[in-house]
Amino acid sequence: MNNEMNNNINHNEQHYDLVLLQQQGLIDAQNVNYKLLNNAASEARSPWFISLLFGMSGILASLFFIGFLTLLLDNTGLLDSTLAVFIIGGILSGIGGFLFYNARLRHSAFWNSLAFAITLAGQGYIAYALLASGITEPLNIVLLLLVQLLMTVVIANFIYRLLSATLALSCLFYLLNYYHLSEVSLGLLALITSVTHLQRYRLAAFIPHKWRMNALEIINAIGYASAYVLLNISVYFIAAEYGNSFDSLDSYGEAFSYNYYLAQGLLTLASLYAAYFILKRYHIKLLSAAGLLISAAIVLLGIMSIYVSGLLATSLIIIIATANSQRVLLGMGIIALVGYIFWYYYQLDTSLLVKSTSMLVIGIALLLLRWVLIKGYFAHIKPNANDNQERLS
Repeated sequence: MNNEMNNNINHNEQHYDLVLLQQQGLIDAQNVNYKLLNNAASEARSPWFISLLFGMSGILASLFFIGFLTLLLDNTGLLDSTLAVFIIGGILSGIGGFLFYNARLRHSAFWNSLAFAITLAGQGYIAYALLASGITEPLNIVLLLLVQLLMTVVIANFIYRLLSATLALSCLFYLLNYYHLSEVSLGLLALITSVTHLQRYRLAAFIPHKWRMNALEIINAIGYASAYVLLNISVYFIAAEYGNSFDSLDSYGEAFSYNYYLAQGLLTLASLYAAYFILKRYHIKLLSAAGLLISAAIVLLGIMSIYVSGLLATSLIIIIATANSQRVLLGMGIIALVGYIFWYYYQLDTSLLVKSTSMLVIGIALLLLRWVLIKGYFAHIKPNANDNQERLS
């Protein structure tokens, strides 16, 4: 699975990436680009079941390696030293990073799995050193966040970058909760998802030419991680509502409660921001008739789902995935939307008849809106040729 996804992300789209970047003048059409094209074209893919076995073996090997090394460190007494555990984790992470780089040059599934096992073990020790040490909270979470951001940038492997970015964004969510800024979480994650998926080539324009291909992979990993965390966090919020998890006392003994109106307002603004860039591809201004109609639909959906924020969040993911033709992201959004509706529908706070009626009205209204937009505005509009690169999955 690890190598299969790497092949799909790094090699299937590498040729298209380079062509689009050259057309936009973002990279030089010189020797380095032809070298990348030749590497991508000459690589022989491993069968999917071989990649799956190597990916599973890498995870299993990391668990055995952690167990063996933990017993060894415990017998030598190094496990009692937080600094020693942190240094060992850093050394293992460095070795794994070198192996990842070597695996990318060799196109070797074995080296890739070995690197994954060693790096995962190193990060486990670093996390243990930070969380189990005497470092006070939230400083340990901040340090773990910085370490994961560093690994996201340094490690030359899409799957590992995806895992590191997911953990980093989870740490960010924890810090926002710690400082009672939970309302910012949904809007911030939605903004990160929108920018990384809809503006990644414009972000790459600020990176030096020789680093742009690597930067695109990093942005892509952060984009998928932010979408995944956003979908999970939206479910967490509705679960917290029914479990009263947001009604607590802060460090000063004062009551703290979650402000659903502020959170939904920020999420709606992030959704409007994404709609602006999608409409821009079709030469449609946000203040035009079609733009205002779409904006009104987003605001209306945001108002109607104040206490069901996952509906707007999953709808945003589905719209971005459809606009960029990203099948993996689209599948994630649809599965999350269906699961979220089931979760909401079978909560016993309101009668099922009321919930059925409300969801039916919302569904019919959105279908009618889609029909009006397609027939009245989008039937004869083609996408902007300058923004075609943003549709690349």
